[in-house]
Amino acid sequence: METQPALQQLLADPGFLLSRVGAAVRAGFKEVLAGWGVRPLQYVILLILDAGRGASQQELCAAAGIDSGNMVELLDGLETLEYAARARDPRDRRRYVVTITERGRSALEELRQAIAAYNSGFLSPLTEPERQVLASSLGKLYATTAEGRPPGPRGRPPGHDGDGPAVS
Repeated sequence: METQPALQQLLADPGFLLSRVGAAVRAGFKEVLAGWGVRPLQYVILLILDAGRGASQQELCAAAGIDSGNMVELLDGLETLEYAARARDPRDRRRYVVTITERGRSALEELRQAIAAYNSGFLSPLTEPERQVLASSLGKLYATTAEGRPPGPRGRPPGHDGDGPAVS
């Protein structure tokens, strides 16, 4: 049985290549985050919290595209690590406000550096101009996905299933 032509065909298929490279990048990204006890969606939450002065759980759900049922578990984990804290909103006792802690900011800074190092290593076969073309091309493709489209009227991308970003 001759497998060479079939293999050559796969290696010329952009969808196959994106799928395999995506799986490798996802695995490496998760491995980097695991060093801090953080899952990909928790990393997203930390990034959102770091950009503001706190957010309600519902605001975090909308900003990160995370289902509210999953948010409680994700925040529980961040609180256990002491990366985030929840407190009652003094203006509305029914609502909790989530903030990033100093320990969370410190961990996030380390995570950003570790992810940058991982990305640099993974992309090392490419020149800087090739990296820029790749990022631009991937951005165009991402913009065609449900997750990458602008939010609809309820704050979610059209057709979004509520499972959150692809890296879970």
